[in-house]
Amino acid sequence: MIERASTNGHGKDLMVQTNVLIVDDRPENLLALESTLSSLGSHLEFVRTAEHALRYLLTNEVALILLDVQMPGVNGFELAELIRQREHTQHTPIIFISATSVDEHYVFKGYSLGAVDYMTKPFEPEILRSKVAFFIKLHEQHSEIKQQAELLEEANAALDALNEDLEDRVRRRAAEIEDAHRQLADEAAMRARSQTRLTLEHTITRELAASSDLVSAAPAILRAFLSYLGAEAGAIWMPGDDGKTLECGHIEVSNTSPAVDIFIKSIEPRTSVKDSGLLEMVWETNSPVWLSLSGLDPYFSQGQLAVAAGFNSAIGIPMKTGDEFLGVIEFFSTATITEEPEVRDMFESIGNEIGQFIHRKRVELERENLLTQEMTLRQQAEKASRLKDEFLATVSHELRTPLNSILGWAQLLQLGVLTEEQRNDAMDTIFRNARTQSQLIEDLLDMSRLITGNFPLELVPTDVRSLVDAAIGIVRPQAEAKSIHIAATYGVDRAKITCDAERVQQMVWNLLVNAIKFSPQGGTVEVIVDTNEKDVTIAVRDNGQGIDPEFLPHVFDRFRQGDSSSTRKHRGLGLGLAIVTNLAELHGGNVTVKSEGLGKGAEFTITLPLTDSYMSTDVVAQAETATRPPPMNAFAADSLKDIRILIVEDDADAGQMLSFALRSAGAETRTSRSVSEAFDSLAEWIPDALLSDINMPGEDGYSFIERLRSIPQPEIATIPAIALTAMARPEDEDRALSSGFQMHIPKPIDIEELTKCISGLVRDCP
Repeated sequence: MIERASTNGHGKDLMVQTNVLIVDDRPENLLALESTLSSLGSHLEFVRTAEHALRYLLTNEVALILLDVQMPGVNGFELAELIRQREHTQHTPIIFISATSVDEHYVFKGYSLGAVDYMTKPFEPEILRSKVAFFIKLHEQHSEIKQQAELLEEANAALDALNEDLEDRVRRRAAEIEDAHRQLADEAAMRARSQTRLTLEHTITRELAASSDLVSAAPAILRAFLSYLGAEAGAIWMPGDDGKTLECGHIEVSNTSPAVDIFIKSIEPRTSVKDSGLLEMVWETNSPVWLSLSGLDPYFSQGQLAVAAGFNSAIGIPMKTGDEFLGVIEFFSTATITEEPEVRDMFESIGNEIGQFIHRKRVELERENLLTQEMTLRQQAEKASRLKDEFLATVSHELRTPLNSILGWAQLLQLGVLTEEQRNDAMDTIFRNARTQSQLIEDLLDMSRLITGNFPLELVPTDVRSLVDAAIGIVRPQAEAKSIHIAATYGVDRAKITCDAERVQQMVWNLLVNAIKFSPQGGTVEVIVDTNEKDVTIAVRDNGQGIDPEFLPHVFDRFRQGDSSSTRKHRGLGLGLAIVTNLAELHGGNVTVKSEGLGKGAEFTITLPLTDSYMSTDVVAQAETATRPPPMNAFAADSLKDIRILIVEDDADAGQMLSFALRSAGAETRTSRSVSEAFDSLAEWIPDALLSDINMPGEDGYSFIERLRSIPQPEIATIPAIALTAMARPEDEDRALSSGFQMHIPKPIDIEELTKCISGLVRDCP
C-alpha cells in the first residue's frame, strides 16, 4: 500500500523516471526527508512499514532506499536482509538513517548488510541531498548503458537477420546453379552422339569447381575448348571497371608459328569495345557469334593478321548469368567451323555456367566482406563500450578525489572549528586540490584539441636550456618533498629550436612529474640535453619502478595506465604521455621510451628539430623570460579604480565571488542573475565593462550580447564585454567573439588575469 506520493506543491503528481524509496515509521521524519529531497526531481516513494516497502519493490525499480533502523515489527536491518535475498533488489543501494542506533556495532551491522552509507540524525541536508543525487545519477547512467546494450543487441539481431537473408539468397542461388547443372547433365545425355562435347562440359565444370576465381581456371578452360574445336588460339575477356572496355584475362595457344605469334602480340591487354568486331558483336547480342575470316570479314579489325596466321573462323561466346553480361571467350581456328544449333546451345550453357560461377564467387566475396564487417563492427562496439566505461570511471574518480578534499575542508571552515594555523592549511589544501582539478580538466581539453586538430602553436626561436631549467624549477619543490635529486646535463650550451615555448616546457614538465611520481624516496632523476646535426634531444631518466614490457607498446596511448586497478598508487587520467607525444609530433619531432622492465627505471626522450638561424642574446633572454612561471602575486588594490562593471551570472556563489574580487581591485560592481535583470540594471546604471556567463536559464549569453549590440543607444551597445564560461572549446571561443563579445575567458578564472583583461579592455575602448 502506497501511503504518500511525491507532489510538486500544487497537488499534481510529478512525471518522474527514477524512484527513491524512503522507509520510516515516523511521519515527521518522512516530512523532513521529503522537504530535503523534493528538489532532486525524482519520484520519492514514502512507506512506513517493511511490508509496504517489500510490496512496492515487487513491482517497481528504485535507484536508492533510505531506510530507518528502528521500526516496529520488522526493523531496518531485518528489512535489508529481506531485500538482499531477492535477486531483483540484491544490488539496490541502501542508506541507513538512524537517530538512536548510532554506536559502532549498529554502523558495522549496517555496512555488513551491504549498505552504501550509514547516517545518523540529525543529518546535514546538503550531504544527504548530494548522496541521493549521486545514486540517482548512477542509476540513470546504468539505465542508459542498459538501453545502449539493448540497442546493440537489436543491431546484432538485425545483422543476424541480414546474414540469414544473405545465406538464404546464397542457398537459392546455389539451388539455381544446381538446377542449371542438372539441366546441363540432361542436355549432355541428350547429346549422346558427341562424347567430346560432354567431355568439354565436364572439364569446364571440374575446373570451375576446383578454382577460386576465373583467372586461375582460364588456362584449363581455354585448352579444353581448343581441343574440342581443333582451334589454335583462344582468349578470355572481362569487362573493365569503366564499363566501356574489355580486359584480356588470359591467352592460350595450341599451335604456334611466327604468323600466329604476330597475331597474338597484336591483341591489346585492354581494348575498347566499340568497333572491335567480334567482341562488340558478342557484347551487343549477349549470345554466341561465328565469323568467317576467309573473305576478310569487315567486322574483325585484325582480319588481315588473322588470315596471315592461317585462321579461317572466329567464335565468340558470352559469359553471362541471366541477362547480365560478364565477359567473352573467343577462339580462332584454321579450320572452317560451321554454326550448329546443338553446338550453339552447348556454348550458351557453358557461358551461363561460367557466368554463374563468376556471380557465385562475387556473392561469396560479398558475404565474406559482410561477415568481416559485422565482426569488426561488433568488436569496435564492444571495445568502444568498454573504453567508455573505463574512461567515465577514471574521470569520475580523478575529478571527485580533489573535490572531496575541497568540500570537506570548506565545510570545516564554514563550521568555524579550526585554529588559525589549521585554517591556513585548509586554504592551502583547497587551493592545491582546485589547481589539481583544473589541471585534469585542462589535460582533457588539450587532448580534445589535439584529436580534432584545433591546437594552435605560437612558434618562436627559443633556447632549449632555458625551457628545461624552467620546467625543473617548477617541479623542484615536488622533488624535494620526496628527497629526489634532479641532475641536469647539457651537452651543448645554446641549443635553439623554433617552437611554442609554453608547450615544449609542458612536455618536459610532464616527463619530470612522471619521473618523480614513479621514483622511490631519495631517488635520482636525470635530465640530459644533447644535439646532433639536425635534432636536439631532451632525455628524462629515472631509477624508479620501470615499465612492464607488455605495457611498453601502449605507454603513449590515451587513458592507458600501467596499473589501472582501483588499488593503484598513482592518480591521473593517463593523458600526460599522450599529450607529450602529440605535442612533439606537432613540432615535427617525436617521443620514445626505454625501460628494461619493472624495478629498473625508465627513460623518455623528446626529439625536436634544431633551428638553423642564429639567435641573438636578446631573443634568448626573451625566451627565458617567457618560459619562467608567473609569480603568484596579489593584484593591485586600485587596478580597477573608478571602473563600473556589470556581472551577469545565474550562479549566486560565482557572482558573489566575482563581485567581491573586483571590488577588492577598486571597481564598482552590480550583479544580475538573468538577462532580464541585466537589462533592467542597464536602464538605470551604465557600466564601463560587462562580464557575462553563457549558459543561463531562459536566455543565454549569446542572445544577451546580440540583443545588447542591437540597442540604438551607442553608450550601451558599445559596452566592452567579456564571456566567462566553462565552455572552453575553440569553437566556443569563436562563437562568443562572433556574437559580439570582445574576449572569451574559460572557467576556472584567474582573478589577476581577469583584472588585467578588464583594465586593458576599458583602456582600449574609450
